[in-house]
Amino acid sequence: MIKVQIIEGKTVKDLYHTLKTTDGVKLELLTPLLSDADGYSWADVARDNAKVAKALDISTPNGNLEGQFVPNTYFFNQGTSDTAILKKLHTDQMAILDKAWTQRDENLPYKTPYDALIMASIIEKETGITSERNDVSAVFVNRLRQGMKLQTDPTIIYGLFDRYDGKIYKSNIAERTDYNTYQIDGLPPTPIALPSAEAIQASLHPSDVPYIYFVATGKGGHKFSVTLAEHNKAVAEYRAVMASKE
Repeated sequence: MIKVQIIEGKTVKDLYHTLKTTDGVKLELLTPLLSDADGYSWADVARDNAKVAKALDISTPNGNLEGQFVPNTYFFNQGTSDTAILKKLHTDQMAILDKAWTQRDENLPYKTPYDALIMASIIEKETGITSERNDVSAVFVNRLRQGMKLQTDPTIIYGLFDRYDGKIYKSNIAERTDYNTYQIDGLPPTPIALPSAEAIQASLHPSDVPYIYFVATGKGGHKFSVTLAEHNKAVAEYRAVMASKE
């Protein structure tokens, strides 16, 4: 058997790279890597996306298949093709999404299940703490309802693609990309990661709370706030904690 492990919050680029470098996977759709030293760029991902989308009959904005495959651990027989693996991961993700959509809360600011998938990917990137997911969802849902920008850093990072060097600069925040939610209104055009079933559930069942802001505490987890004054205080506390660690 071959083990294919995809961690929540990783990207379709990570998924493809895993399949390309896992012994026992038969590559039919994905372009083989000559070596890791050759690199694997987002331009390469776009070419792989085109072949995968055609083979699996997946239609998404800009041909970007982000979020379309379930992050999980699977075991396949030696020699299983990337086509079969990707089809399984896609079918499972769509089944999870479709079921969750039918059981969603009322009056959510989403037009389609795909909107919920986008939101789930943002939630996945913002917190790995299960108990926080529904509160994070509430913040973004409340912002959408009020016509506020989402202003979430992971969307900036995703929109930089190969230009991201591990840091977000002021110029990145000010740059208008299709994904920078500090600059665009509403949701980005596609998911920004592979969201888990738990994140999908959170996107469709936000907590019934008035939170508009949240920031890391520096001690694990986040501080949620209703007003900008409360949020600014929480930001100051976070900076003080981080300064004490230097």
